[in-house]
Amino acid sequence: MQTTRTERTGFTLFEVLIVVAILLILAGMAVPAFQDTVDDARATSTRQELQRVRTAIDYYSFQHQEQLPGWNGGSWDEVTLRNQLLMASDLGGITAAPGTSGYAYGPYLTEGVPANPYNDLESILIIAPGGSMATANDSTGWVYFAADGSFRANSTAVTPGGDPVFGL
Repeated sequence: MQTTRTERTGFTLFEVLIVVAILLILAGMAVPAFQDTVDDARATSTRQELQRVRTAIDYYSFQHQEQLPGWNGGSWDEVTLRNQLLMASDLGGITAAPGTSGYAYGPYLTEGVPANPYNDLESILIIAPGGSMATANDSTGWVYFAADGSFRANSTAVTPGGDPVFGL
C-alpha cells in the first residue's frame, strides 16, 4: 500500500488573519500621522492666503491716500471691496477693467479672493467701523474689519498647534 502525499497550495485561514492583523496595525499608525499632515497644510495655506489678501489691502491703502478698500462713498460693501482689489482703480477708488486709461492702480489680487481652506467659502463679511465680531461663526469665508483694514479667516476651527484660526 502506497500513500500519496498531496501538496498543499494557498494559505490557511490563520495565516491570512495574521497578515490582515498586521496590515490593520500599520494602517492604524499611518492614518493619524497623515491627518496631522493634512491639518498642518490647511493651517499653512490659511496663513498664506491671509498674508496675500492683507498685503493687497495694505498696498491699496498705500496707493489711495490711506483710504481702505470697500468704501463706495456711502457705505462699506463686499462688491466694492472685491472690485477695488481685483480691478484697476483711480485715486478715488473708482474701478475699471485693468489697462483702462486713467485707472493706474491695481489690480491687487490677480487670482481672485481665495476660498477659506477651513470652510471653502470665498464670501467676505464686512464689519463697518463701530461694529464688532468677537468670535468666528463659519457663516462666511473671511471677515474684513473696515475700521482698521484687518482681515481674518471666519472659522471656528483650531490649528494643530492649538491656535484659533480666527486669530491667525
